[in-house]
Amino acid sequence: MNNLIIQEFTPYLFNKNIEDFVSPPFDTITYEQEQELRQKKYNIVKLTVPDKNGGITGSQDILKKWIDDGTLLKFTTDSIIIMKQEFYNNKELIQRYGIISLVDIMEDVKTHEYTFPTQVKERKDVMYNLNSEPEPIFIIVPDNNFDKLIKRESADLDEKYKFYQPNGVLNTVYFLTDGDKINKIKNALKNDTGIVADGHHRMRAITELYEKTGDNFWRYAMAYTTSVYDNGLMIGGVHRLLYGLSLDPYLNKLNDSFDVTVDNNMVNQKNIYIYHNSKFYCLIPKNYIVKEKFGNKSPLSTEIVNKILFEQTFSLREEEYNKKIIYIYNYTDAINAVDMHQCDFAILIPQWQKEDFLKFMVENRLMPQKSTYFYPKIPSGIALYIKPL
Repeated sequence: MNNLIIQEFTPYLFNKNIEDFVSPPFDTITYEQEQELRQKKYNIVKLTVPDKNGGITGSQDILKKWIDDGTLLKFTTDSIIIMKQEFYNNKELIQRYGIISLVDIMEDVKTHEYTFPTQVKERKDVMYNLNSEPEPIFIIVPDNNFDKLIKRESADLDEKYKFYQPNGVLNTVYFLTDGDKINKIKNALKNDTGIVADGHHRMRAITELYEKTGDNFWRYAMAYTTSVYDNGLMIGGVHRLLYGLSLDPYLNKLNDSFDVTVDNNMVNQKNIYIYHNSKFYCLIPKNYIVKEKFGNKSPLSTEIVNKILFEQTFSLREEEYNKKIIYIYNYTDAINAVDMHQCDFAILIPQWQKEDFLKFMVENRLMPQKSTYFYPKIPSGIALYIKPL
């Protein structure tokens, strides 16, 4: 039985210009962005990504100082945060509505990707030592009316924040404190299933903290929730940049497992491509190889990449992934990284169709790490969920 339980909460909020404090989610920030954000006197990245010199102790000291001097203030009452995001897609203005609340992780919340143990441990260390959840997990629900409900409930609310980030997305933030309206939203979701779109490592970390401590604080994940059917929900692929692995010795071997065509651009964006030396290598796995590796199951692009390209063609072991692969979300950035010789080559993963994603969720299949990229992202720093002292 579907049973998604959400809860209003009393968040901590930044008490100065919100644009100085927010950042993209920690796992999407480039090195250059991180350094730029660290130059600001106040920015959430100083908590979510502990400085290499100060470490987690330095982040603890910063959080304590910000609370003590009023830089972070506890909101006056329990609330649910409503977010409207506006952005352009192919010159069309798109709006997306969602909420930030607490979500009971012991109820109907599904994950769809495997996690890396080292990244789970890193998130556990950050949250446990800060006694807080500094940025929301991203959850979607298969409810075609949820976004319309949120839009209606925000119509009469005053704007709390309005700012651009990331990548030209305009975020408008409202605080809903009316108990009856909050209950209406809670009731609308109670027969739904929550699907973790983004934040699998944080979700796993919170779950392990609850299992280890039994502390009710960790039973709830601060999460942003929106409808999978909202026009403003986009699902992209996560591209792979390869390091320390020359493609040239493997070019002929690719033909053993794939039908390969070479072009000057991506002819069909539903296919997997390798980008190397200004050429696009389209990879379509041979039917007998797919049958051999996956049986009657229709494999994902990332399953094909892991099981056929990495394992069979490159003889790359999973324990080598962290050393030889960097995951990147933007297609243009992936191409530029190859052209500027910042990596050896790139593997370009196709965009998702929502129907295909939901089909895999119905089948309760877990995907390889970094199989999906849901966007626009939710900026970190809008609110913090901090354990009461």
